[in-house]
Amino acid sequence: MRNRILLVEDDEEIRSMIQDYLSGEFEVCFFNDGKTAMRKLANLDEYSLALIDLMLPDISGMEVIKAIRQVSTIPVIIITAKDNDTDKSLGLNLGADDYVVKPFSLIELTARIKANIRRAGTYQAISDNTVVKFRDLKIDRAGHSVSRQGAVMDLTPIEFDILYLLATHPGQAFSKERLYELIWKEPYFGNENVLNTHINRLRQKLKKDQADTTTYIKTLWGIGYKMEER
Repeated sequence: MRNRILLVEDDEEIRSMIQDYLSGEFEVCFFNDGKTAMRKLANLDEYSLALIDLMLPDISGMEVIKAIRQVSTIPVIIITAKDNDTDKSLGLNLGADDYVVKPFSLIELTARIKANIRRAGTYQAISDNTVVKFRDLKIDRAGHSVSRQGAVMDLTPIEFDILYLLATHPGQAFSKERLYELIWKEPYFGNENVLNTHINRLRQKLKKDQADTTTYIKTLWGIGYKMEER
């Protein structure tokens, strides 16, 4: 059975181009606007990945991403004409996993789709009962859950993977390149904004509240990241 892709794109030419190119490997279901797509979110379990254009005629693609994240953890890739770090960061902070900027290579888009579906599939397939305890965090690999002092956190699959990797290698420094390749399972082409945004979002979720100054993930300037052991 082929993976099903949810595509939300109002530009007919771009939508047709994507659909035609991907149809050899995927089943592509498209919507011209955000409101129509949002009415179908109850059936998100039928899809393996969502491609969301940020500039839609009715509501923002950001609103669609927010709605998706309320009901599903499927991979989301942003399609945007804005080569703007702010827009990318906003989308990633809302729960998107990756992005492509128009005009984009269909070969690159396909590679990113496959990488995200593969990563999500690996996440769902984990079946061991490993529970990692790091300071006051409890990370349940089989249940894909993380709690701090009993309070369960709502992490996306990528956030979980980053935390699990760092927590199982306490004190070990990971370069941004190595960390990206281990999590996204694809070469690092300077995708620093994607990685930094996920790290920052994970840090915020690990806090009890905004006044909490506890540090788990330490930035090693010019190198990358590591889990702070103390």
